[in-house]
Amino acid sequence: MKSFGMAVIGLGVVGRRMLEQAQVSRGVRIVSAWDLSAGVRQAAVADFPGLPMAQSAADAIERLDVDVVYVAVPPLAHATYVRAAVAAGKAVFCEKPLGVDLADSRALVEEVARSGVAQAVNFVFASSAAVDALARAVRDPAFGLRAVEIRTHFQVWPRAWQAGAAWLQRSDQGGFTREVLSHFIYLLHRVLGPMKHHGACASGPSPELAETALVASLSSAGVPVSIVGAVGGQPPDLIEARFIGATQTLRLSDWYRLEAFGPQCPAGEVVPGLPDDPRQATYQRQLDQLNAMLNGEPHSLPSFADALAVQTHIETLLSSRI
Repeated sequence: MKSFGMAVIGLGVVGRRMLEQAQVSRGVRIVSAWDLSAGVRQAAVADFPGLPMAQSAADAIERLDVDVVYVAVPPLAHATYVRAAVAAGKAVFCEKPLGVDLADSRALVEEVARSGVAQAVNFVFASSAAVDALARAVRDPAFGLRAVEIRTHFQVWPRAWQAGAAWLQRSDQGGFTREVLSHFIYLLHRVLGPMKHHGACASGPSPELAETALVASLSSAGVPVSIVGAVGGQPPDLIEARFIGATQTLRLSDWYRLEAFGPQCPAGEVVPGLPDDPRQATYQRQLDQLNAMLNGEPHSLPSFADALAVQTHIETLLSSRI
C-alpha cells in the first residue's frame, strides 16, 4: 500500500486522534502539523515526539510532501483551511460538519468540485463494520423496517473530555446536534436515502449558548424517524439508534456496538462477526478508505456534497429553536 503525506490543521481532541491513528496506519503518515494556539502546539510536540510542527498553516499545507490536508479545526474555520488546501492543489479530508453557513458551504462544494482535488468529510459511520451489517439487514425486505428511533442524552455538554473546547458550548458552531446528531443524519442518509422533515423543536438557555433539547420527526422512503436529544438529568449518557423491523430490532449504540433483539433473543445479543476492537478497527478502515481515495480507487468516504446534504438537515433542525 502506498503511503501518503498528511498535514493536520488543528490539534485539539480530533486532531490528536488523527496523530495517534496515523502512527499505526499503513497508508498515511504525518508530514506537517499546525494549530492556531501556541500552547496547543507545544503540548502536541511534547506528547508526540518528532511531530513536524510548521511555523504557520500555510507552511503546513504547502509543503511538497503533503498529499492531503486534514482539517480538524472548529466548524467556523473549516472553509478557510479547505480553500487554502484547494489553492495549494492538495486533497482535503475535512471534519464534520462541513460548515454552519449553508450559502457559503454550497459555494465551497462548488469550488472544491471545480478544482478537481480529491475530497471527503470524516463521518465515522462511513467505515464502520457495524453500520455495514446494519445496512445489509435493514435493506432486506424480510426485515420489514417500520421505524427508526434516535436518542442522545448527555448529563453535561460539552462532555468532560471536551471541556477544553469552549466553542462546543456556543450556538454559532457548537452543540450536540452538529457534533453528534450529524453522524446519525449521515447514517440515515447512507442507509435509507433522502429524508423529509415533518417538524422539530429545539431549545436552549440563551441565544448565545448551544441547544440543550431537540425533538424532531423525519421520514425516509416512507419510514418514520424520531429524534430526541437532551442535556441534563442524571447519567448514564446515551447515544443510540434503533431500527425497528416487523419482528426484530437492531440497536446501534456507543458508536460501534450493534445488537439484535427478537423472538430468539429478547434481551438482545451482539451481532456476530464484528471486530473485537471496533473503535480501532473503524478508525483504521477510515484511513484505508482515505488511502483508496488518494489512489483514485473506489472508496466509502462521503463527499463534500454528501456532507452538505447532512448540514442542510442539521441547520433545518436548529432553525426550529424557540
